[in-house]
Amino acid sequence: MSYKGRDVVMGGLFLALALVIPILFHAAGLGSAFLPMFFPIIAAGFLIASPVALVVGIASPLLSALLTGMPPFFPPTAFIMMAEGLVLAGIPSLLYQKYRFNSYLTLIITLAADRMVLFASVIVVSKWLDLPENVLGWASIIQGLPGIVLIMLIIPPLINKMKKRMAIISLME
Repeated sequence: MSYKGRDVVMGGLFLALALVIPILFHAAGLGSAFLPMFFPIIAAGFLIASPVALVVGIASPLLSALLTGMPPFFPPTAFIMMAEGLVLAGIPSLLYQKYRFNSYLTLIITLAADRMVLFASVIVVSKWLDLPENVLGWASIIQGLPGIVLIMLIIPPLINKMKKRMAIISLME
């Protein structure tokens, strides 16, 4: 799949948002339970070309870890979030953009796949660190439930609005 200059510009915007939004959430004392980095990564998957969206999904946690120290490299949260970023950008890109799935169905499948990747990753890391894997696996899933609810409420209407605006801009070009 090819991409346009618009995709690169939008990818830069989504990457910047993925770096800034978590800082704002943490500054407000809201922490990671609301999954603030995931909003722009998912939006990238819905709205821009796959190669650029995947770069946003992988690069966001990595750059954030390098620039701000969150997510941390140890325990390897940054690497787990990079895997999640692939899922969060890749599945909407495939299902919504290529196969024209409904945005809500795409989001449900995406979030279910993300939670499976998270659970499996936490299990592997817990075993590696000799920690109670099932407890940590389920705790990581439960901790993100407020964010999942917010994502389900915000992302589909936001995607529909942004698609309309982007279509208008494309007509002006």
